[in-house]
Amino acid sequence: MRGHAASTVATAVGPIEVAVYGQGPAVLLVHGLPGSWRQLLPLADDLAADHTVVLPSRPGYGATPLRCGRTYGEQAAAYAALLDALNLHAGAAVVGVSGGGPSAAAFAAAFPDRTTALVLACPLAPDRIRIPPAMRVAALRGVGEVLSAAARARRRRQLARPEERERLIRDELSPSEQARLDDAMRAEVERFFRSHLDAPPGLPGLRNDVAQARAARPFAGTVAAPTLVLHGDADTVVPADHARAYAAAIPGAVIEILDGASHGFLLTRRAEVVPRIARFLTQREPA
Repeated sequence: MRGHAASTVATAVGPIEVAVYGQGPAVLLVHGLPGSWRQLLPLADDLAADHTVVLPSRPGYGATPLRCGRTYGEQAAAYAALLDALNLHAGAAVVGVSGGGPSAAAFAAAFPDRTTALVLACPLAPDRIRIPPAMRVAALRGVGEVLSAAARARRRRQLARPEERERLIRDELSPSEQARLDDAMRAEVERFFRSHLDAPPGLPGLRNDVAQARAARPFAGTVAAPTLVLHGDADTVVPADHARAYAAAIPGAVIEILDGASHGFLLTRRAEVVPRIARFLTQREPA
């Protein structure tokens, strides 16, 4: 189970795919959409020096069946069941990234005694999202399978061709990030793209995320855990007002808006942002 490989763990709500590695206080990393446990490996690698990192695939993604949790509350319960199955009963910090933000916040609200800290990075506030037409079409049964197969084949071709790969990477970056683009940043962004291709398409999870967003209301849970909200002001995927909505709803939340940062700032600003997250978690863990 431990290392850069995942296994399926039997839990009270069903089988959950998860990778676990590192040593120390537990930190649960909740990926976005689409995605799988692979999406947050760079963050996990950095935190594993001082933490036991728990990287699940959310229900409907990877090898985790959707029946393990459709709503954000059900997904939060699934995370609690996973921590139980892993014998991690002492509590955990929770980091929700992008589309993983809603269920991470739901966990902190539902399980205050098990949440030592909450970090929301470029978090999606589902009640504020405007679902792109392409995502609506991709969520259609039958059509989604055809479009997904074509998109994955096209992405493989783009990554195999240097000029197209460079253009693909640059399109993910803000202007200020493009000006700082180097080989290390290229490798990070390319790894992110390949993480999607290494995982199953995740259409059940995508369809469910679209359905949950359509039905969503503003976050109103009570979060007692210390909370850090991070967002980039150049994020064109999830606007910064989503982060501000969470910060306004969670008493005492600290919000930091990163100048010139895109949606992928955990990769493009890794050397700056990940130590910030690690410090926030460490300051709130038992000595």
